[in-house]
Amino acid sequence: MRDETSPDAQVGQLFRRLSTMRVELGEPAFERTIRDLLKTLGSAALREAEARAQVLRDRGVRRPGDIAVRPFAARSSPMDPWPGDFEGDQP
Repeated sequence: MRDETSPDAQVGQLFRRLSTMRVELGEPAFERTIRDLLKTLGSAALREAEARAQVLRDRGVRRPGDIAVRPFAARSSPMDPWPGDFEGDQP
């Protein structure tokens, strides 16, 4: 028994319908349909990316596991002391 609500079945159904459209309606209609499908897919992908960005932006608060990276030139002081910088290391 096939589950028509599964994503795999829906993708298969999309390909079956496109194939039928190509045979029944011809190349020009098929090409227009493909162009429209690609636009719709792009819009959906952009909408999903914006939703993920909004979630990350709203999260706002840094968690202990988050990593902050800064360019070396923007650092105010070195993170690791150079050899000889400790009081006990003087010759």
